[in-house]
Amino acid sequence: MNIRNCFFIFLTCFIFAYKISFSQTLFSFPIDTVDITGNFGEIRNKHFHQGIDFSTKRKENYPVKSIDDGYVYRIKISPYGYGKVIYIHHPSGLLSVYAHVNSFSDKIQSLVTKYQIQNQINELDVLLKTDSIEVKKNEIIAFSGNTGTSSGPHLHFEIRDELTEIPINPLFYFPIQDTTKPVIEHILFYNLSDTISPSPILSTFTKIKDTLLLPPIFAVGFSGYDKMYPKGNPNNIYKVQIFLDNQKIYQHRLQHITFDNTMYVEYYSEKIKNKIVQKCFAPHLYPIYFYDTLVNKGRIILSDTNYHQLKLIFCDEKENCIEKKFIIKTKHTPKYKSIKANSLILCTQSNTIKHPYFEIFIPEKSLFNDLNANFVFNEKLKKIQWTYSKSITLKYPAILKIKHHFNNNELKKSVLVSGNKFYSPENFDSQTITFKVNELNDYYLLVDNTPPLVKPLSFNEKKKGIILNQNTPNLFFQIKDNTKIQSIKTYFNNQFCISYFYGTKHLLKVELPNELIATDENFIQIIITDIAGNTTHKTYKIILK
Repeated sequence: MNIRNCFFIFLTCFIFAYKISFSQTLFSFPIDTVDITGNFGEIRNKHFHQGIDFSTKRKENYPVKSIDDGYVYRIKISPYGYGKVIYIHHPSGLLSVYAHVNSFSDKIQSLVTKYQIQNQINELDVLLKTDSIEVKKNEIIAFSGNTGTSSGPHLHFEIRDELTEIPINPLFYFPIQDTTKPVIEHILFYNLSDTISPSPILSTFTKIKDTLLLPPIFAVGFSGYDKMYPKGNPNNIYKVQIFLDNQKIYQHRLQHITFDNTMYVEYYSEKIKNKIVQKCFAPHLYPIYFYDTLVNKGRIILSDTNYHQLKLIFCDEKENCIEKKFIIKTKHTPKYKSIKANSLILCTQSNTIKHPYFEIFIPEKSLFNDLNANFVFNEKLKKIQWTYSKSITLKYPAILKIKHHFNNNELKKSVLVSGNKFYSPENFDSQTITFKVNELNDYYLLVDNTPPLVKPLSFNEKKKGIILNQNTPNLFFQIKDNTKIQSIKTYFNNQFCISYFYGTKHLLKVELPNELIATDENFIQIIITDIAGNTTHKTYKIILK
């Protein structure tokens, strides 16, 4: 590691340690329903949870308040991700983030609406000047919702460092009372003589005796949870320590997690018997800031056959802790298994996998560990198949080149399908089509000539129009497509009107200003384009109720 990287890591850790140690000035809660249903560092699909979730009891439009004085720094609206989200800059040098909201307060919404109408856009991502929108502590800034990639109504909240925008564990900044200790469901022991594919050999899924006979090279994993109060939501455990013969050899704290390392969760955890297991050992490459103590990368090496004491300590943010102790020994000398290198993808160097039909280039340090895996081509299915047991997210995108026999029209409509993801070509020529992909998975080419489908949810077949209740002037449409929606524009009586597309729910909501609604005849026009360039134009008559 070069001196510049070492200095950056040291500076980042120092800043966060300083800010957390001086988090005695507590913020007010962003919502009155203080029921945390997801904490910082929680294991999610393909990522760590980088904030905390406040329950809104499965309802929308709870007032969302600024945690302190500050100014609105950024506003973003997207069909996916955080949906509608506000970023507020505070004098303390911190940013607060309020995501998945349904709508903004009047003074924020008026600026957003003006910007959308002027530019005739629905999606936006704007940075504001310092004095554009000032807010006070406890001022209502938004109303909770279910926008973006959200599984149900709630408020996702984050605190970030203003310089790096790296998320910090928010629980240090709120007056939370917590005297409940973590619960450990299972403890696992991994045989690490195989450095590529470590496997659990002994666990509390079955009964463990007081004295354990373990391989000479092993590591620990666990499944468990923490609650803020006895009947609270099961959240992740903040801190884990491991001691061998009273000497600390391992410690991690879920204190801050950078966005470019959030995929590290795929190496840090795995699912066994429907339980999420967290591994207390590191792969070949790892985010250094993630660990406070990491002797031998978490590998416990027993060089003799004597008895040893192993102590595990699990704590939450309020230092409520639980201990687990074992007496361990081994009867073998340490020895690593040799790995066949014919299909090894190395994490410390770039890799190029060539095949007559395709070529994939994986940049160095895109993976955190070496993989004993490869790609093969299934001639019958015309699919590039990944031989590993699961898809792997990349830190840096890979370049995939595929040979094709498409004509020009087919090339313009071509899309790469990988699981539930769709990629548009970076470029193409008469022989090859090129994509940037952010995961190692199965791939196949799709020529999409089908335009999106639009279905109004309140269409009256008899009257051949959409029924509109003037008291709640919103229209809803179901949107379906073979790939992914690229853009949507809606016009009411020939004037642009704002709409919001719930991407994961395939639902379009059109917000109709009362001043545009005529007393006699009204109609709405919808223009939808997908990532393959297919466009649907639809015009519907509006019937006032």
